[in-house]
Amino acid sequence: MSQTYQQTKLLHFVLLRVPKDDAFFVYFTFESNEGLCYYSTADESLKGSYRDIEVRCPIEAKENLHALIERLQTEIRLDILKEETISDS
Repeated sequence: MSQTYQQTKLLHFVLLRVPKDDAFFVYFTFESNEGLCYYSTADESLKGSYRDIEVRCPIEAKENLHALIERLQTEIRLDILKEETISDS
């Protein structure tokens, strides 16, 4: 039986990089999958030609998030820069 967020307080964290012109599509896709994850744009990327998007989801939603990211990668350039399990503090 897999652990849940309620039991562990763990989140799955992914840092994505997308071209600036495609960021709206990623934001829209995450919003349309309500409840799967939450995200924010890293301030450091706001002046570049890309957007670094920090995505967090409950640990039990990790597989669903990755399936969504893989689907997005078939449509746009989307790089995974970092991935880890973090504690929700």
